[in-house]
Amino acid sequence: MTLLSPISSEIGLRNFERDTVENTVQKLIDEAYKNPRLRDDLGLQGTVTFESHTNLGETDDSLSEDLDRMPIERDDTGQPGSASTPPSRKPRRRARGKGNRADQFCIYRLSDGRNIPALAIEYKAPHKLERNEVVTGLASEIRPERDVINKNGEGFAFACKALAAAVVTQLFSYMIGKGIQYGYVCTGEAFVFLHIPDDPTTVYYQVCIPNLDVIDNDENRLCRTAVAQVFAFIVQALRAKPPPPSWHDAAADLGTWAVEYNDVLRNIPESVRKEARASPYKPQRWQGFKRSPIRTSSRCKQLDTNEGGRDESDDDERETQPSPTPRRSTRSTALWSSRTGLSREQGHNRRGRQEDQVRERTIQNRPFCTSECLRGLALGGSMDETCPNFKDHGHRHIKRKQFLELICSQLAQDRGRDADATPLYLAGRIGALFKVRLSSCGYTLVAKGVEMVDLARLHHEKDIYNRLKPIQGTQVPVCLGMVDLELPYYHNSGVYKHFLFLSWAGRPLFDTIDQITKANIVKKVAAAYKEIQKLHILHRDAEPRNIVHKEGNGKVMIVDFERAEFRDRKPLGSLSPNAGNKRKRGGAKKQQKDDFAEEEESVILSVSRLV
Repeated sequence: MTLLSPISSEIGLRNFERDTVENTVQKLIDEAYKNPRLRDDLGLQGTVTFESHTNLGETDDSLSEDLDRMPIERDDTGQPGSASTPPSRKPRRRARGKGNRADQFCIYRLSDGRNIPALAIEYKAPHKLERNEVVTGLASEIRPERDVINKNGEGFAFACKALAAAVVTQLFSYMIGKGIQYGYVCTGEAFVFLHIPDDPTTVYYQVCIPNLDVIDNDENRLCRTAVAQVFAFIVQALRAKPPPPSWHDAAADLGTWAVEYNDVLRNIPESVRKEARASPYKPQRWQGFKRSPIRTSSRCKQLDTNEGGRDESDDDERETQPSPTPRRSTRSTALWSSRTGLSREQGHNRRGRQEDQVRERTIQNRPFCTSECLRGLALGGSMDETCPNFKDHGHRHIKRKQFLELICSQLAQDRGRDADATPLYLAGRIGALFKVRLSSCGYTLVAKGVEMVDLARLHHEKDIYNRLKPIQGTQVPVCLGMVDLELPYYHNSGVYKHFLFLSWAGRPLFDTIDQITKANIVKKVAAAYKEIQKLHILHRDAEPRNIVHKEGNGKVMIVDFERAEFRDRKPLGSLSPNAGNKRKRGGAKKQQKDDFAEEEESVILSVSRLV
């Protein structure tokens, strides 16, 4: 007696794939990461999980709406002291592409605590996209504008091409929105592996039907199973570098195609879909394959073509999605190329490891400048000879204004694969963090990027940092100012146009619990908040998520001041017995004392529970 029931929905398919494929792939990667040899050979830096969202700091709109109603006020000196957060924001724009709507994501959980979306998954129930429809529809390259969009074709071949175009477009859109270059469509019977190369007007695909690929008594049959092929594809995605800014720039110029998969499906007569026909699928045969856990990974093989294009669509609701615009060299708008097979170059991994060992330093592996170094840059102070980038800074610091001018110009021009700016995959209530290096002087630091709707909040945070200048580099990060970018940076469906530059303060407290003792961390947190309060700043978001710990020197710093308030009276001042209107004025002062005291007590309690 079997407990399996037919798959009748995407939810049922998701559950089936989780139990039969994803959990097993996750265990395989876990075990490979535990093994030093496999970890090195596969280039693994962490493990993976499968999630229905990327969970990388998306704003909780319900919380934000209440906060947005609170106006900014000015203190008695006319300075933007802010009794609360900035003015209410305009409604958030929709995510670029449909980057937050994929059915599933493979999240790369790095050993340093970062969580990176590495791969997007789109499920289509098998009755909505049958095996033969996948194979027939993707038998050759597709140029959506030429072959599908606004076309009234007939017959099974055209119907299959229309369905394939819609589903690939849909996943392509998710991938563009999230900045992910790898993904796959899964129907339970068929897999369509996708790769968007450095030219985002093209997407390469490979159709795989494990039940037909696996042959009994074949010694390599396990390597053709769904688990093995998904595992290999994911390992390839994990090893890939993030797309450069130029990739996002090109993707932002893509046209759109408004399409809903269910509409395409409804327009196909049932008689066309049910007509009996032989499968055109040719099972994969990997000649010369050697049994090795290192050589099982499949690689996308790009075709020798100079043409490009692509498209996208949407399944659940009608929306416009990124779609390519005509290129100067051709009138075509979209090119989807079918790879001829999964390439297995012998010795590839070994050569890759050797190249990794001798490669030049990139922004990903360069160390951050010390807080002391950047404080000298910000305030015109002395050089810090202990800074790991000291030799790149020259004989003396440049002016802070010059730094901002140079970095702004660089961020507009340095957009290639080796650009000195990359996402850190860390986010707060607003914005996201990027790692940035001024190439000419070696200054390496953090940029907090926000979208246009959050500009007032970022200005407010910069003003708060200015008030905290005496303790920058000790209790809070060093702040070097902000710039409005000439060209935006893209990350996790966001379009970031404004950067606030800060020193690297450390990793979130959650990720370093095993490195600290309770008594020590509580003492440091209490000391940090006391220093902040001495400068009349009420944080107003005093939670462990806004406390970071730097490995090595053990410093604890407080971050994220977009909600902070300036109070123009000292929080712990004693009441004067000779003051007029003692009850009224004393009551106001007592309330301020309570606010500061309660905030300190609250954060200490939260940290104590955490550790």
